[in-house]
Amino acid sequence: MHQEAIVAKYEAFAANELGKAYLSQHKPIKAREYLEKAGKIAKQFPDYSLEIEVINQLGKSYQQQRKFESANSYHQQALDIAKKQKNRRAVVNSLFYLGNVSLDMRQFQQARDYYQQALEIEIEFGDRYSSARTYHQLGRVAQQLREYNQARDYYQQALEIDIEFGDRYSSASTYYQLGRVAQQLREYNQARDYYQQALEIDIEFGDRYSQALTLHCLGTLAQAEENYAEARANLQTALEIYVEYQDEYWSKVVREILEGLPE
Repeated sequence: MHQEAIVAKYEAFAANELGKAYLSQHKPIKAREYLEKAGKIAKQFPDYSLEIEVINQLGKSYQQQRKFESANSYHQQALDIAKKQKNRRAVVNSLFYLGNVSLDMRQFQQARDYYQQALEIEIEFGDRYSSARTYHQLGRVAQQLREYNQARDYYQQALEIDIEFGDRYSSASTYYQLGRVAQQLREYNQARDYYQQALEIDIEFGDRYSQALTLHCLGTLAQAEENYAEARANLQTALEIYVEYQDEYWSKVVREILEGLPE
């Protein structure tokens, strides 16, 4: 029985990792096949840490499909188990993911509350590395609320930590968000510089979906500058990647922008 449990836990871990890999490729339905398998095994033995992680990953899969109520339900379930098990890391992760769903649902004050709770625990336990992603998300909330100086401060804090820990990949999304703030403030040269830094890292790490997001913004930036040829080229490339990843929401948004561009 002991040997059987070891084999089963290995299978659950492998299935969870495969699920996460498919999520990183924005393939949520395929991811769920593996995550559900991992969840059944983790519950059976049980392995609470793995079970909580799997439940949160299932929540992320529904978030990618913009099925926010289902996503919330999974993350809340994970948070409840994490609190019961007194698993501080899992509590922080669950709060962070709940914040992400609230942000996507445009419930900005609720998102800020979840992120602040997560940040307080990270600071209390000296988890500086993890706090970078939380500062980043607090920046996104401030940006949505048009608190641009506050947003920039949060992003700069996140970027400093990413650079301190040599996390080049994570810095790409922060450069991207700094570009969006600069664009919203009509600081177009600064925005382009940040986007180019983000795109360079996206290409370096082969993150095609993030490339699409950055090209999308470079396209709208060129549109704002009335450089329609550049706008069309960037938006068309972004659209091709969105279609490749079967992202109907952003594909529709970009098609509408392209249709509205002057010839």
